[in-house]
Amino acid sequence: MKKKLSIIATALVLISGSGFFFAQHVTSAKPVSKDINVEVYKTASYVSPAYANTFATLQVTVVRIKGNKKDTAWQHTFQPKELKDYPASDKPMVQKITIPNVNDRKEKLEIYYQLTYNTQGSILNFLKTTIIGKGQQTGKLNIQI
Repeated sequence: MKKKLSIIATALVLISGSGFFFAQHVTSAKPVSKDINVEVYKTASYVSPAYANTFATLQVTVVRIKGNKKDTAWQHTFQPKELKDYPASDKPMVQKITIPNVNDRKEKLEIYYQLTYNTQGSILNFLKTTIIGKGQQTGKLNIQI
């Protein structure tokens, strides 16, 4: 009887000790900051009269996802510009985004951008998404106008 009690007591101590270790070291990941570099540039000169008065508007949104919960972490709408006024690929317009306190084990970031072309009232929308997941500290988003 004493032998069974000592075995049960030892098992309980080991189980509770391992549970404490698991709770302290495995589930509580240190939050990290994730950096996203957004580069915007044009891929053509757009000097042709066909592109006159054609504007592009860009909206970038970073969403933090944990399980089924989504939360907007950052959002920015760039001012509309005529296509010819965007910089070329050798000197892109750069926006650095830092999202602090990301639990790398449980959260991921989705970056959405919507590019809207407006030519004398005719609207054309493009939507693209990229993900920064577990183990990725940085991401780069190239947006070609």
